[in-house]
Amino acid sequence: MTAARLSVGQQLAEAFAGGRAAHAYIVTGERQHTANLLKECALVAMCRNHKGDKCDACVKVQRGEHQDVVRLPLDSAKNRLTVADMAYLVEESYRRPVDNSEQRVFLLDATNSVSGPGCELWQNKLLKTLEEPLDGVYIFIGVTDSEALLPTVRSRCQLLKQPKFTVAEVKQELMQKSFDLTACEIAAAMSGGSVQLAEQILGNRSLFDAYRLGEEIATEMTSTKVALKYSAALLAQREYIADSLAFWVLLLRESVVYRLAPKLCMLPRMLATTDRVCKNYTLDAAESCITHINLAKRQLDNGANVTATVDRLLSTVLETRYLCRK
Repeated sequence: MTAARLSVGQQLAEAFAGGRAAHAYIVTGERQHTANLLKECALVAMCRNHKGDKCDACVKVQRGEHQDVVRLPLDSAKNRLTVADMAYLVEESYRRPVDNSEQRVFLLDATNSVSGPGCELWQNKLLKTLEEPLDGVYIFIGVTDSEALLPTVRSRCQLLKQPKFTVAEVKQELMQKSFDLTACEIAAAMSGGSVQLAEQILGNRSLFDAYRLGEEIATEMTSTKVALKYSAALLAQREYIADSLAFWVLLLRESVVYRLAPKLCMLPRMLATTDRVCKNYTLDAAESCITHINLAKRQLDNGANVTATVDRLLSTVLETRYLCRK
């Protein structure tokens, strides 16, 4: 893979390995991948030797539980950075690491904060920290277009740009490293075009357990009685609910593609599973349920009651399947 095609994580890892790591970065990529790209940066900054489930730092970053990784904005419902967020960042940047680490990492999701009211205020508030970085403090600002940020911010940060990898390219990279072929397909499809994130997925057994649960729900949940079982299963692995739902969405999308343009399927080694999903969901049902699941994911991200949201989602999916039956 050429240097121009290195993923965000690989670019950052090379900078650290070469002693060229900056204290502040602008991370650009597609909006739907911003959270994963920022997480990838945090993984590299907090741990140089990723070992999946065997690495305490990696597991904590993946789960959003690492005390030295601070995510902003604080108000996830509005999801817009504010001057108050920057004041919090400045205050926290002076604190010593507390979670067996030597650095503090700040992840700023600015995808919704580069235009509109207050967009210049929070950036100006951040300038002094960017100009006078503290040792062991790393700031990553996630945007879809770096040019949307103020020139004064851009000039004080280095740029990490996520290349446009296809699922096939990611899968090919993984297959060269002797991973299981079906697992390679799944990791590539869930990686958002990042080889490094795909490798981290392959090393995380808990994630694959969550994917298997999503697959089972997509293929086996056919009645309210069965739904109770899957509601309990999702709640039992609460920290991975979003991953189960994401894989459920992927399988529903595969079922749509399989019926309309089968050559474009991302999971050819799981065609038996895709066929079962097709039998459970009409095209209309699959498309409607994708919308319902994504809505539930957003609600959970914004702090909605987990039990109520999961129960409502499963009930809604069953009702949608019934209304859209052939």
